[in-house]
Amino acid sequence: MIQHLLPQSVEPSVRAEQIRLLFVQNRSVQVLGILTAIITAITLWKVTDHFLITAWIILMITVYFMRLATTILFFRTHTNNPSTEIWVRRYIFWTFLAGASWGSLSFLLSPEWPAAYQVVLFVVYTGLIAGAFNANSSVFIAFPAFYLPIVVPLMIAMLRMKDEAFYALALLFVIYIALMYFSSLKFYNQLAYTLKLRFENESMTQELSLYNEKLTHLADIDGLTQLYNRRSLDRFMIAEWNRHYRNKQPLSLLFIDIDYFKQFNDVYGHEAGDKCLIHIAQILQKNAKRSSDIAARFGGEEFAIILPETSSTEAFKIAEKIVLCLEELSIPHTGSSTSDNVTMSIGVSTLIPQQPDNSELLLTSADKALYDAKGSGRNCVKQALSPEL
Repeated sequence: MIQHLLPQSVEPSVRAEQIRLLFVQNRSVQVLGILTAIITAITLWKVTDHFLITAWIILMITVYFMRLATTILFFRTHTNNPSTEIWVRRYIFWTFLAGASWGSLSFLLSPEWPAAYQVVLFVVYTGLIAGAFNANSSVFIAFPAFYLPIVVPLMIAMLRMKDEAFYALALLFVIYIALMYFSSLKFYNQLAYTLKLRFENESMTQELSLYNEKLTHLADIDGLTQLYNRRSLDRFMIAEWNRHYRNKQPLSLLFIDIDYFKQFNDVYGHEAGDKCLIHIAQILQKNAKRSSDIAARFGGEEFAIILPETSSTEAFKIAEKIVLCLEELSIPHTGSSTSDNVTMSIGVSTLIPQQPDNSELLLTSADKALYDAKGSGRNCVKQALSPEL
């Protein structure tokens, strides 16, 4: 039963957001509090001691400015860390002083006041408490920290009047405060639940985003070599072709084929073949140095490298370096008719695109150069016939 009368415990992330909302909702409240205090003092000026009401308004303005300063400092220094609780304590402290300052006005209440002025005081108090409900209920303790210092002195002042009307009014205030308490409790718990759901949804959204990134990665990357696959190669090829068409820059493409790779698998097995492919992929990745260079595997033993803004001479040198790197590995291949080690044939093509969406020209040209390399005995680099770029 008692647990239903107390606020729910919350997770740290929810707590931090509740505190942030507390300060967000109170930025304008401080200014309105000062204006309300000034209007109240002016209204009660005729029925109260001038010295006391002046001292009271000075106190109110000081407290509200300190609350405002605390709010400003919070937004300047707050970084969502455990020290957030320090800001809560500071807020509660100044909120309690604001409530106590308002409550001290009750001691000026006198049965000699005209009824209209008594009504003004009660209306101000009920309005303040109602306003504090919206402003302070995101952190449960903040609301009673404000209204209790108002209500307790008011109850004492009304009971001292020794008048049945004031006794009845005091009872009505007790009922009003009880209603505000349970309303605030319900608001707090609903807000906590809503924030919890929000953070859970954000967490799920983030997880889904990560899964989507992984799926995209799996869809674009060759599982064995971790190079881009044929799907990615085609997409990049179209994009780079159109970009180079706009910039009128040379675009180079290397088509690479491992010589007699079927025989390598027959002699050494598919496991050794996979290791060989991984080694070659590492060589290609090493020589595709720039962030814009794209190395891909688009067949069993077939690879490609897109070299943006690369002349035919530069592309040919890169191809020769790749062949040399493979020779240095000296991977045995007794099933080859070209060498005792694994070798490769490379076709190189370079074009400056003259029309958009026509990357097939470069693909066809590089494929023909690769065919020429195979026809020339393999283990070599051949360049497609094109103008020197």
